[in-house]
Amino acid sequence: MPDRFPPSIARRRLLQAALAACASPAVLAQSDYPNRPVTIIVPFPAGGPTDASARMYAKTMAEGFGQPIVVDNRAGAAGTVGSAAVARGPADGYTLLWGGTSTLAVAPGLYKNLKYDAQSFIPVGMALRGPQMIAAHPGAGVNTLQDLVKMKGGKLAVGTAGNGSIGHLATELLAETAGLDLTHVPYRGGGPALTDVLGGQIPLILDNASLLYPHVKSGKLKALAVTGAQPYAPAPDVPTVRSVLGKDYEAYSWFGLVAPKGTPEPVLQKLRAAFTKAAQSAEVRRQLAEQGLEPGVPDVQAFGAVIAADFKKWSGIIVRARVEAD
Repeated sequence: MPDRFPPSIARRRLLQAALAACASPAVLAQSDYPNRPVTIIVPFPAGGPTDASARMYAKTMAEGFGQPIVVDNRAGAAGTVGSAAVARGPADGYTLLWGGTSTLAVAPGLYKNLKYDAQSFIPVGMALRGPQMIAAHPGAGVNTLQDLVKMKGGKLAVGTAGNGSIGHLATELLAETAGLDLTHVPYRGGGPALTDVLGGQIPLILDNASLLYPHVKSGKLKALAVTGAQPYAPAPDVPTVRSVLGKDYEAYSWFGLVAPKGTPEPVLQKLRAAFTKAAQSAEVRRQLAEQGLEPGVPDVQAFGAVIAADFKKWSGIIVRARVEAD
């Protein structure tokens, strides 16, 4: 029997049929993403710095995203409960994690039997980063980081937000890098540690620069150094640890958006486009500057490299300093 259609038309119809067969519900769902609200899980309580940064980005991203972005606080076990829930959830772009140094780079090396690891997520974008600051009570007799280095063997106490916190790990890294003998005093949060150093119960504290700087500005604390790669913008005269020691030293607290491993690339591309637009917005930049925070690294490859490098660095410190979680 002769062909009903010319060969060119027959081939074209066969191609159209093949393409239609490939358009599975999953593929179609990716093409019209997002077609319902997106949820960002914040694995810490409402009102803290993690929550505030997530809400800032969610609001800005939603403005051009076409769907609401809901922030859902799921606190517990130092952020690992909410993080594990996202890691085990559907990889469809509708449930994302607002991760940070503690949950993505520290927890996988600190906690045994964790239900996720450093490879459980795909980076979308780093939102911001902030350095730590080491500061002293004015009566401690330590006015500069050089003074502290000269007091080797002095066994000064350093308060932090707790065992395994970024402040604790940064303290252990400082002791290792500078050859210091420091006594770590863990608290249940940065607030109680700050209260005790302001009251003179402990001489030193290492915590977020944004938390300590108002008390440095008022004269209640002396800033010895900051842990970033560059000076802290609100206090440019405070040196970096790296510049004082002349050795490689860096410790940041950062936050960013990640998706569960397996999220389709078309969905990731749309998320990254919305995230980048929010990161470049004047409102986000203004709020970061007001808080003395730095914008995140500029692209997703750099964010992935930071997660991997910090995981390696902090896991090494955890092993060498024998750090254990509370």
